[in-house]
Amino acid sequence: MAPRSSKKALTLCLFQSLAGVLFGWSNSEGSGLFNMDSYQRRFGVCDASGVCTLGTTRQSAITGLLSVGATIGAVGSGSIADRFGLRLTCLIFIFIYLIGAAIETSAMNTYGQICVARLLTGLGVGATSGLVPVFQAEAAPPRFRGLVTGSFQLCVTLGIWGVAMTNWGMSSYAGDVSWRVPVGLQMAWAVLLLVGFVLSPESPRFLAKKGKWDHCRKNLANLRGLPMDHPDIETEMEEVRAATIKDQEQGDARYLECFSTKDRILWRTMIGIFVQIGQQITGINFFFSYGVQFAQTAGIDNSYIFQIILASVNVLFSFPGILAVDRAGRRPVLLIGGALMFTGQIVVGSVSKAYPDDKIAGDVLIAFTCLFVASFASSWGPVAWVVCGETFPIRLSSLCVTLGTGANWLFNLIIAFAAPQIQAIIGTGITFVWAGCLALSFTFAYFCIPETKGMSIEEVDALYLSHTPAWKSGSFKESQASSQKLAYEKAYARSTHREGQEGKSSQQTSARTSAEGAMV
Repeated sequence: MAPRSSKKALTLCLFQSLAGVLFGWSNSEGSGLFNMDSYQRRFGVCDASGVCTLGTTRQSAITGLLSVGATIGAVGSGSIADRFGLRLTCLIFIFIYLIGAAIETSAMNTYGQICVARLLTGLGVGATSGLVPVFQAEAAPPRFRGLVTGSFQLCVTLGIWGVAMTNWGMSSYAGDVSWRVPVGLQMAWAVLLLVGFVLSPESPRFLAKKGKWDHCRKNLANLRGLPMDHPDIETEMEEVRAATIKDQEQGDARYLECFSTKDRILWRTMIGIFVQIGQQITGINFFFSYGVQFAQTAGIDNSYIFQIILASVNVLFSFPGILAVDRAGRRPVLLIGGALMFTGQIVVGSVSKAYPDDKIAGDVLIAFTCLFVASFASSWGPVAWVVCGETFPIRLSSLCVTLGTGANWLFNLIIAFAAPQIQAIIGTGITFVWAGCLALSFTFAYFCIPETKGMSIEEVDALYLSHTPAWKSGSFKESQASSQKLAYEKAYARSTHREGQEGKSSQQTSARTSAEGAMV
């Protein structure tokens, strides 16, 4: 059980993970909507016989505009949060999200209205998905940081599962209610997230940066659930004060500094960006954005049930991933997960090409697609957010993390536009493309991502500054502890030796004085 001083921070951080529900819901709702007759009539193109379809270009635009807005929101929110604070910035962008969701729900026949709405919801979901992990990395106790930051991805999976279930439930209805309910429900999650941020205190480190020390102490005590004069609060305040003074000596943080070679910031920014890109190029969002269409291409009869199966596996296997990240560590989870995902994609592509329209082959395809989704949910899904949230020094974290999140959404955008076109050409062979990308992600994780399990942000800084190779980083914390112990023992030995020398010298002086007195 978490100690009393951790419960308040854990509760607030986990509540803020509802931003992940917005992420998953908004990003996956189109997969079911695109096949609904009412949605196609309102926003598709109808021929002379009255048959309406939503072409791949419009599907890509509706899916992709969310990613356009999210990329802008993720990158732009970092500098806004640096000026106005994490809490206020998140509140502003959640309100923007609510406006976009309301416009989308009320759309009648104008395809352009849907596009504007998706752009606005993208701004909101991009900003919150970038800033929430930053707040969680700052507020959560180090030993729970993997759990807390990983819970964001769990909420993403819950959003995907929720919209898959809603789309399936509403697919049997003929009227506009079939698509307005799934679209409108996203506002409920946004309102809950808004309430969560209203109840949350501002980041203590942001207040310290602004010189509001009394407010900083109050918020820190609020997060820890302790009195303001508690010794633990005083100790943490000293750490915050020391870090703030060091940051102020370096001046205001700017995006340009994220690409500085000093303190290996450029290297760390690249890790944050590429781990987020790696999460996207696994192909996971293809299956949740266009899973219904993929199932139809593969010859699976009930495409909505296929989507629900994948979404349920995604939720179920998020739990072992969240637990494993703080027990097994970041690197083993990423590497094992990457290998299993690669296997799943290769088998799915091979079976679907070798035995098209075969029932047994279809069952095998579903099984190995589930293996792929389960492996993602318990590895790259949560761990990419953990790595991105803890890689940077506090001073630059909001800027660097939003760059990583922006890269995530940028590749989401590229996949949203390109994947339907690629699938139209090579069909289920698109899984071989994802397999190739997974091989690259595995190589990147092995050579570039260090082990940071159980480390404080300051210890992560020390790890990067030590230039320890990623594949040797697992022993860094122990070697640091051994070095500190050895340094202490040497210092103690020198001190003891010095005291012995001083005692011996004193005895010699005393002896000389006694001898001189006897001679007199």
